Amino acid sequence: MAEHNFPNGFTSWQRTHFEVVEVLVYLRNLEEEHQPKGFTHLINRSGTEELYNTAIELTDKFEKEHPDGTGDQNLFDAIEEFFTEESKIH
Repeated sequence: MAEHNFPNGFTSWQRTHFEVVEVLVYLRNLEEEHQPKGFTHLINRSGTEELYNTAIELTDKFEKEHPDGTGDQNLFDAIEEFFTEESKIH
């Protein structure tokens, strides 16, 4: 297995990953009509390999796009906005 890259350090990556998972759980618990359309197919009631990999990929992408953190914005809120933008792409 290749060594994972943590662009902003492991502690930052770990915090971001925790919040990414929190947002995924939050979105999973929403009624389907309120879930972002791009993630509806990923967010189901069971943990799947695809969902695990998505959490890692989103964490990595968020970390690369926010090398200086989120400023005054709460990390959970910043990640939720990030998910909204990502769902427009998918």
